[in-house]
Amino acid sequence: MKKIIFPILSLIGCILPLLTACNTDIEDNPVLHEAETFVLETPEDKLYDLGEAQDTVVLTCTQPAYGFTAATTYSVQVSLEETFVDEAEGVESNYKVLSTTYTSSTVLLKPAELNAAIVELWKQANPDVENYIGTVNPVYIRLTAVITGSELGNSVSNVIKINQIKLGEVVSTLAPPEEMYLVGSSIGTSWGTWKPMVSVNGLAGEFWSMVYFDSGAEFKFGKFEQDWNGYSKIHQFNDNAGAGLSDSGDNIKVDKGGWYIVYLIAEVNGDDYQYTMNFYSPNVYVLGNTVGDWNYNDAYLFSVPEDKNGSFVSPALTATGEVRMCIKADTDWWRLEFTLKDGETIFYRENNAVNNGWTDLGEEYSLAANPGQAISLNFTDGTGSLN
Repeated sequence: MKKIIFPILSLIGCILPLLTACNTDIEDNPVLHEAETFVLETPEDKLYDLGEAQDTVVLTCTQPAYGFTAATTYSVQVSLEETFVDEAEGVESNYKVLSTTYTSSTVLLKPAELNAAIVELWKQANPDVENYIGTVNPVYIRLTAVITGSELGNSVSNVIKINQIKLGEVVSTLAPPEEMYLVGSSIGTSWGTWKPMVSVNGLAGEFWSMVYFDSGAEFKFGKFEQDWNGYSKIHQFNDNAGAGLSDSGDNIKVDKGGWYIVYLIAEVNGDDYQYTMNFYSPNVYVLGNTVGDWNYNDAYLFSVPEDKNGSFVSPALTATGEVRMCIKADTDWWRLEFTLKDGETIFYRENNAVNNGWTDLGEEYSLAANPGQAISLNFTDGTGSLN
């Protein structure tokens, strides 16, 4: 009998730790509940003067019921209408998203930022009225939430109404940034090289760069080196190239590897910047006298290399003349052009005056070509050649 009892007791002793371990796993690995909505409370009912008084609207909310406490990032949406309409094909949204995000359930709205957003909506609703300063308007607000550093836990609060918002003059001491940089896992030395972007000619706050990303690469951007801005700072993404952009711990992740044109727009929005990031296919063209066409023509589209160190190569040129080259984005070609200085270094036009040709800057900037020659460009090391 003792021989039977001992194995049974031993078996029970083995099972109990397993049961305990299971209970621990449940506690340590909570299940995420997708909370479609959460509660935003209506703030104090009074007149909020966003002009001279610079009154602060204080919002409080409860965290979405995720099933556990999680770091949460909140964004603020503002409208002059109670029903919020999302952007769709042929339909514009009727609200503005404030640039500032919050990680606390107590949200202190910046008066200048809130004022600028409401004024923009007011002007859209009153196109024939010039003076908005001092007008008092009811305003509707809702919050969106997401688990910080992820795409999980998307939730939208109820809509609250603030009865009296007095508008002030939109005044900003900010100017569009003059420089912009990219940094990331596939750019130069991983997370160490801050790659300068190229200024778009005549369009303040707009920049572009030709970049090769490995599959799954991640990156950030900044107005200066060590200015770490990520996914949450982008107001709108336009992935025109099918790169597959997503949030990865506030890094911008590129799912599909390859060459892309990154085009970034920084607009002044109150006391902050509102960023739009566009991804375009890596299209580079020859235009002008050497091909007999001043328009984008796919017959004179450069081939695209398969790897980071390869070269873009043009079709054979058809005539003698000065080479004009550019990338393609949603603006004028001449705002995006470049040349080969001394025939070997990629030099971007940016805001230089090239009115009659590259010789306006000096003979060394003008690349003269003959029929049958082709251009090779290496955007990784910034060099090129005419062969």
